[in-house]
Amino acid sequence: MKILRLATVVLCLPILGCYEEPVRDHLHLVFSPGPPIVVTAVRDIAAHGTAGDNSAVEDRLDEARTDIEGGWDRWSRGFAELGAVADRTTVERHGGETRRGIHSALLESFRPLERLLANEGLETFYDDRGAGERVLELRPASTGQASRQQREHLAAAVDEWSADVAAYLEAATALYAYLDRAPDRALPCLAHLFDDQPEGSGPLGEGEERLVETVKQRMEAVAAVLLIDEGQAYSLNELSRLVHDTFQGRLTITVDGPVLEIAGLVEHPTFVERPPVDLWRALEGLTGRWLAPDLVTAMVAPGPDSAQPDPDPAIFAAEPRRWAAPPDAAEVAAELRARLRPEELYLVRWQTRPAPDDEDELAALALGLLADAERSLPD
Repeated sequence: MKILRLATVVLCLPILGCYEEPVRDHLHLVFSPGPPIVVTAVRDIAAHGTAGDNSAVEDRLDEARTDIEGGWDRWSRGFAELGAVADRTTVERHGGETRRGIHSALLESFRPLERLLANEGLETFYDDRGAGERVLELRPASTGQASRQQREHLAAAVDEWSADVAAYLEAATALYAYLDRAPDRALPCLAHLFDDQPEGSGPLGEGEERLVETVKQRMEAVAAVLLIDEGQAYSLNELSRLVHDTFQGRLTITVDGPVLEIAGLVEHPTFVERPPVDLWRALEGLTGRWLAPDLVTAMVAPGPDSAQPDPDPAIFAAEPRRWAAPPDAAEVAAELRARLRPEELYLVRWQTRPAPDDEDELAALALGLLADAERSLPD
């Protein structure tokens, strides 16, 4: 992680090196030429002991492991009702400890998947239009899964975190204002901020050290939304998803031809993805509102230490900087809450490839997709 080496111990102690959630769900849909659809669900569970002394998190991990072992987990129940043509269930254990449950199913039509997604908070419309086109629409159909107590806790916590975000924006604006007056100092300051000092970056002056150190400290306070507090089972970011998102987990879709239209989804080279509805995503959406480029979201991401961004200070220093008068906490809170809602429609329309005419060839294609389902999951 690249925030501050001296602060790494503080940031990593609470759980899961550093910002990885303890229980992670991923649902992946693969549309093939012809009717077969392959759906794969994965639940990953952190190792025993990664919660430290946090008994609430450890209880959560124990429950998740027990559910997978007993076939009572979220995906075991849903997949049992699919009526799949063929299916596969894998339980991965490390050192005798259950760490991962994987379900893959081959479906002959969309209807079973429609029921599964409805149970997961998404209404769907799927149309194989002929003429080589297909369309999938997803609409939120629920209001989250949090309890009243969790909703009340989040409402108060968002106000507190908004103050941390406002303080960070104030510090980052002060740094950017200084760099506007001394553009030749951008590389040294950002190199020390990123803890990545290329040749020629040089030392900082006393005033520069204070500016950079203040930004670092306030970035740590903002990034704490991804950590789990002592005695709590969820990070504040996870809690915001429980309250505001209709689908809990990651949802990715692979289609069998070029994407023609997309709405609400994020397009990657080989799949499209429904973005989560949570505080960190809302914060990312504020980039450019008061400050650009944003520093904290460029340096921190939800996920394990290996997945943390690694910005190049030379490239970052060369980017145009824009900043405005920093907001107060109430302004930040209003902007964040406005972004804590799902899109009304998630849509992907694509051009499908012709299905094989031979039934045996089509069956072989479908079974091959099922066999490859676990290996083809998006990273």
